[in-house]
Amino acid sequence: MKYHFMVLGSETRQIYLAELLQEAGHEVMVSEEYLPGYHDAVLLPVPQTAKYLQENFAKLQKGQIVYGCNFPPPLITQCTDKGIRCVDYLEQEGTASRNAIATAEGAIAEALKAACVSVHGSASLVVGYGRCGEILAEKLSALKAHVTVLDRKEEKRARAKAYGCRAIGFEEAGDTMGGYDFIFNTVPALVLDRKLLSGVKRDVTIIDIASKPGGVDFEYCRNHSIDANLRLGLPGKYAPKSSAKILLEVISKTIMGD
Repeated sequence: MKYHFMVLGSETRQIYLAELLQEAGHEVMVSEEYLPGYHDAVLLPVPQTAKYLQENFAKLQKGQIVYGCNFPPPLITQCTDKGIRCVDYLEQEGTASRNAIATAEGAIAEALKAACVSVHGSASLVVGYGRCGEILAEKLSALKAHVTVLDRKEEKRARAKAYGCRAIGFEEAGDTMGGYDFIFNTVPALVLDRKLLSGVKRDVTIIDIASKPGGVDFEYCRNHSIDANLRLGLPGKYAPKSSAKILLEVISKTIMGD
């Protein structure tokens, strides 16, 4: 069955997704804003779902499906009331794990671009041992970094230790902060506050890949010349074609019934 898709945004991943849909025989329009006409589905850029949905909400039509990530609950309610279905890519089975791989690779690439030392042999801290944190710790270990995992939950720390990482809780973190070359945050809440950041070394590189606003006190970092970077949408930047294929699979399952 042929569908009509409205692909919003000029992110490279969106362009590849549009091409894949066209190759599958569907009609596709690509634009920065919603264009007139009926579209079966509207595909929002992953890292800017809320922004694009807010800007184009008034033009959406009953019966459409809107795809994106991390939809704000109030916007989901508004869409439901209007008869529009929201599909979060990352809530579909298997998608988040595959996306986490590209995110971890992108985080390491961003760290290397920003730092003056190599990952090999570095002391690296991974804050949060969820899906992204676990894969990130694994890839850093494979690059021969000395990896420490910081997580509140004892069972996650035990899992990290089982995979060869050092693991600590937040009550221990303050005494260790000055020993890391790289700090990667995956927790979408303020966990790296000024108390912890006051102990980092002068040339540390911090990469935050958690959802906005991240988990780092960026104002403190700016005021104290700490190199801290919020990096979102990494799969779309470093593996756009592979990421587009993952999104296409979600679309296929949820609209095409494959």
